[in-house]
Amino acid sequence: MRLFICRQHTYENQQRMASYEKVGTVSSIFIYPVKSCRGLLVEEALVTPIGLKHQALLDRHWLVVNDKDHFITARQEPSLVLVKSSLAEDGSLCLDAPEMDTLKLPSSLQEGRLVHTKVFAVAGEGVDCGDQAAEWFSSYLNKPGTRLLYSAAQCKKRDLKEWKMFAEFAETGDKVAFPDYAAFMMLSEASLENLNTKLDQPISIRNFRPNIVVSGCSPHAEDSWKSIKIGEAEFRRMKQCDRCVFTTIDPETGVKGGKEPLDTLRGYRLAEGPMRKKVGTSPMFGSHLAADKEGTIHVGDAVLAEVD
Repeated sequence: MRLFICRQHTYENQQRMASYEKVGTVSSIFIYPVKSCRGLLVEEALVTPIGLKHQALLDRHWLVVNDKDHFITARQEPSLVLVKSSLAEDGSLCLDAPEMDTLKLPSSLQEGRLVHTKVFAVAGEGVDCGDQAAEWFSSYLNKPGTRLLYSAAQCKKRDLKEWKMFAEFAETGDKVAFPDYAAFMMLSEASLENLNTKLDQPISIRNFRPNIVVSGCSPHAEDSWKSIKIGEAEFRRMKQCDRCVFTTIDPETGVKGGKEPLDTLRGYRLAEGPMRKKVGTSPMFGSHLAADKEGTIHVGDAVLAEVD
């Protein structure tokens, strides 16, 4: 009986893999250690249930908050996009910003004041990173009382089932640290290239803050990939990514622009049906994913998918 079950399991896996097709190639991988700050371009990353990990750095595990422990993003403070992350030889997280000395922090913090906070509708926890980090961000943003939190291993992760508006897209166990929503966002180069043909001034992939960028597919092909395999890692599509004013911030200057690219995207990328009632006129661009299997992904890896 056990042999039969093993053979049946192997057969089912083979059948499932037969339904996958190559849809593109990983062209870029970004990790954003501090929420809203500049992404770190890497050649490889470990896919974990709570986001990408590159060496000691986990995606969106640091969060800037105000003196009331409310989260701050570049929507309110656009200059956050100019804060650059790097990893020191000793494993420390280094942050650099215009006219600021380098801030050096341990890449894993276990002790400190435990802070209860929310990112949008979903509660989570973070460990306060201390006065040095607080003074650095308070000075840079010119906002006294600003603090930095870290989602340590023992901290409560945000359960996406608790976000009622989007609960139907999450499965039990889908948890994250401090992303807006999903642990991963995928976008194709072709989708950006198509958008740029419609804009007077082309914009960067960094405006959209993807984790995984895919080349070799048609515009918005990523919308139809319901299950994705890259190396040993496996992903599940949750929903398309609804876009906000963050996309109007120039990632090189930290200046919030006008209404582009949102106005142009609204011309051809509005949600339909029940999703339209949820997100209104926020255009859809890219795909939110959850990870069902861990594994290391690399630039140049084939992207396989089950297509709707």
